[in-house]
Amino acid sequence: MTGLTVCYPVLGFLEWVSMVPALLVFFTLARDPDVRYRRLYRIGFWYYFCFYMTTLHWFLSLYPLDFLGVTKAEGVMLVAICWLGLSLLQTVFAALVPPLFGFLCRRETMKRLTPLMPVLFAAQYVVAEWSQTLTWMGVPWARLALGQIHYGVITGAAALFGSYFITLAVVLCNGYLAFALLNLKERAHVRLCGGFCLGVLAVALLFGSIGYFSANPEKGEPIVVAAVQGNVGSELKWTGDSRSKTYEIYTEYTARAAAQGADIVLFPETFVPDDLDERTELGKYVMTLAKTYQITIFCGAFHTDEQGNEYNALFAVYPDGTVDENVYAKRHLVPFGEYVPWRPVIEFLLPLLADIGMLSDDLAPGQDSAVFDTEYGKIGALLCFDSIYEELTRDSVRDGAELLLLATNDSWFSDSRGVYMHHAQARLRAIESGRWIVRAADTGISSVITPNGTPHELQPPLTDGMALYTATVREGRTLYGLIGNLLVLFAALAVLAVPMAELTCALRRKNKG
Repeated sequence: MTGLTVCYPVLGFLEWVSMVPALLVFFTLARDPDVRYRRLYRIGFWYYFCFYMTTLHWFLSLYPLDFLGVTKAEGVMLVAICWLGLSLLQTVFAALVPPLFGFLCRRETMKRLTPLMPVLFAAQYVVAEWSQTLTWMGVPWARLALGQIHYGVITGAAALFGSYFITLAVVLCNGYLAFALLNLKERAHVRLCGGFCLGVLAVALLFGSIGYFSANPEKGEPIVVAAVQGNVGSELKWTGDSRSKTYEIYTEYTARAAAQGADIVLFPETFVPDDLDERTELGKYVMTLAKTYQITIFCGAFHTDEQGNEYNALFAVYPDGTVDENVYAKRHLVPFGEYVPWRPVIEFLLPLLADIGMLSDDLAPGQDSAVFDTEYGKIGALLCFDSIYEELTRDSVRDGAELLLLATNDSWFSDSRGVYMHHAQARLRAIESGRWIVRAADTGISSVITPNGTPHELQPPLTDGMALYTATVREGRTLYGLIGNLLVLFAALAVLAVPMAELTCALRRKNKG
């Protein structure tokens, strides 16, 4: 049920109670010294595996993967590897939460402070969710905050403390409801838990409202932006003779954007899969287009540097037809899509998985935010997968970005829930950063997102169109932009406080002895 709320935020209100059945089990077994830790791990494994299988079910929409040139049987196998494999990879590490929780709950410190069990579990959950940003094996896709994306007066708290604050609030509320049910005979505990749940909701609404209403989307210098959605998906642009059609579509929408007063037009990630420079056909096309309509165009394409490294990049082409020397290179590449981790091992064990990407060689990751200094202000960039990692957005704003452009290719996932969840991630980044985000996707969803997370001119999946809106170029930073994931540090310290307290007590007993 929790997985469903993350996938379908219309059910987001259920997220505040959906974890209660599982927590009744975790809390009961955690305190029982006769329950072995491997049993806690096993129960946690099945809980998290069901959760990730639900939140990642959109991988099924990849089938049949015709554009990869695979058979139907191979397509089934690849989808199964992606769906089951990633779910399993996430689960193996997440399932460590219950046994660690059980270990801590059986210490003398927690036996004396039993009402703090929900706090301890929530702190562990926050740390576990954050840890998915650390390596390619962890993908922070299924954040609990996504389930609240329709409730601006709650997600607004991300501007103050980040999306992990929302995770903390949700798990705390579920935890104290479960704790109350386990202690129904003790009315004082029930009243305390009920009051704490209401307090958590009140604090979440308070901070959320502060973040939401203080975002002030109109603040800053106005700029008319347009995100073009050509609806030319991967099955066409990689294998079909679609380049002339693509040029025709993007020329038409650029002309419309210019006629409606747009200052900047954004094209999607690798809208044409080719290098862009003054010598290539793609480069000449975009340069001519910008010059013809006297408009600044940002577009996704490939970039090869002097050392021969190839990047997935975003370029700026100005009304005089020049290409900015500054190029943004995608910082967080998609494993198995843009590079193959542990390539020798994967090619030996799962050669089919190594070939799932459209590229013959691995791309290189970008190393910095590469903010563009334009006549309209400083513009930061994100490409696709970048947008689910909050630190990348925060780095761009720290480096001076006053407006954020997000180019993506979500056509792999058709109109599945994956497309909507990816768009919801961009809304969280807008809230956290306090910046307008212009999002252009090959086949959707494209939109212009305000600093309080509200999308405007949303273009639905599998249609062509253009999201044109007046945004603002703005300075300043949100509280979250200043303090970063300080909440995660406090959560980690809360977890460490238990063994530290045990160690302190042991040392005191030893000294007295």
